[in-house]
Amino acid sequence: MWPFGEEWLYEAMLGSYIPFLDVLRSIPYGQGESGRSDSSSELPVSVTIGVTPILLDQLDDDYMREGFIKWTQARIKRADEDRKRFKLTGDEDLECLAGSYFDEYRQALRTFCNDYAGDIVSALAELERRGVVEIITSAATHGYLPLLNEDTSIRAQLAVGCETHEMRFGRPSRGIWLPECAYRPGLEEYLEALGLEYFFVDRHAIEGGAPIGISSGDEAREVRANHAAFGDEKRGTTYMPYLVNRSNVVCMGRNERVTTQVWSSWLGYPGDGLYREFHRKDDVTGLQYWRVTGRDVDLGKKEVYDREKAALRGKEHAAHFVGLVHELINDWNKTTGEHALIVAPYDMELFGHWWYEGVLWLSETLREFLGSSTVGISSAGELLDHHPPSETIKLPESSWGRGGRHEVWLNDETAWMWDMIHAAEARIKRLAALSPGTEDTDLLDLLKTQALREFLLLTSSDWPFLVTERQAEDYGARRFREHAERFDRLMDYAEAILDGEESKVSEEEIIGYLSYVSELDNPFPGLRFSVLGRQDHENREKEDNE
Repeated sequence: MWPFGEEWLYEAMLGSYIPFLDVLRSIPYGQGESGRSDSSSELPVSVTIGVTPILLDQLDDDYMREGFIKWTQARIKRADEDRKRFKLTGDEDLECLAGSYFDEYRQALRTFCNDYAGDIVSALAELERRGVVEIITSAATHGYLPLLNEDTSIRAQLAVGCETHEMRFGRPSRGIWLPECAYRPGLEEYLEALGLEYFFVDRHAIEGGAPIGISSGDEAREVRANHAAFGDEKRGTTYMPYLVNRSNVVCMGRNERVTTQVWSSWLGYPGDGLYREFHRKDDVTGLQYWRVTGRDVDLGKKEVYDREKAALRGKEHAAHFVGLVHELINDWNKTTGEHALIVAPYDMELFGHWWYEGVLWLSETLREFLGSSTVGISSAGELLDHHPPSETIKLPESSWGRGGRHEVWLNDETAWMWDMIHAAEARIKRLAALSPGTEDTDLLDLLKTQALREFLLLTSSDWPFLVTERQAEDYGARRFREHAERFDRLMDYAEAILDGEESKVSEEEIIGYLSYVSELDNPFPGLRFSVLGRQDHENREKEDNE
């Protein structure tokens, strides 16, 4: 609950998800599954959207739906109160802004309840059926995979992610967004075993060199040494897809120019002085009425936001971005004579939530590309269908986090978390080996499944991230400890039953605690403990050794 937790999701739904769905529905993509335009002069527009499985379950939960409606109604009320307050004080500009928020929030709530019937997941599924989007999965709870010790843990995060996706959308995911673009050699084997065809990495993983923001010092030398171990002189380019190692899985690298232009508040569009300031909020209602003004301007000196001027700037930046993409593609084509791939991935919450004008910018950008005869907006799967890779690449460990490796998630502030995670990994792996599941009692099966559910929640990358970035660090640490405590207690009960020590604890106590925890943490309704079973790639390794 406020100030952390549910409200974060409601803000993303109101500011990003619903407006983004509106944009996708409004652009003329043509008819049918292909999503291709009826006009031969226009290339198709189809975007790739990665949705984390835990988010799918949150969006499809009645409690969260009802919570969003109540939260948005309260926000509408606050905008109305502001409108009346500013009218009394004679602040016409602020009164007008409050009125625009009042209208905007009411329209978003009507759209959510009427057009989407309160079901964002089904709205996404319909867009995928039309060929407008390609939806891809991620690890179940966005676990940071390279830092997990056990094969069973990685397999569970990925397999539950794939199963949840297929259950929600009625079709398997072709690709995956590896959490934080974090990769370590060998992950492609897990992906291939699950039928996944592609994933994404950061620019430096393919091209070599240091990641954005790292240019010198020990950190840069470490990254370069990491690349050199994989033959840095044979690095690739982000303008092409590649097969990874000996697998049939494809990787695509994030383009640094388009990334910085859109993502960075210092070097890119979001830091423009005309755009709405995210951090300054009204003391009474918490709504935002000021503009960036300047990067070095104190929050208390920000000027009042002008919606019309900001919208014009958003259109200018859309035109600039389209021109940049054409320039990059033309330069590549002149040099190589080949098609150019430009991978432009962003957190969806950037558009609308963090960067208020981002949804408008995105809409204008997509519309501009509709008129291009040389550049198409293509989903990753469609790209691979038409331009399958022929070259192979070896990738080093990497992420798109600060420093390009794992230090955002593993550092002096979070090392204690990973000690607990690794202990939990070893413990649940032992349980999987001891209990094949064929002769489990119903109670033991429920205990094991809920323990796995708590384990998945425990290994979410959110908790160390919040601690490292000092964004609600106490909340992140508390949530982590809560899942660890629930996991340990459930494991104690399961192990007692397996060891024939049920007499040490009453069945009534076990059932009571299990019921309590299952009500608190209930994602992945189809979860099966057997997902921790024998690993395909482990079997291959044994066969190779033999």
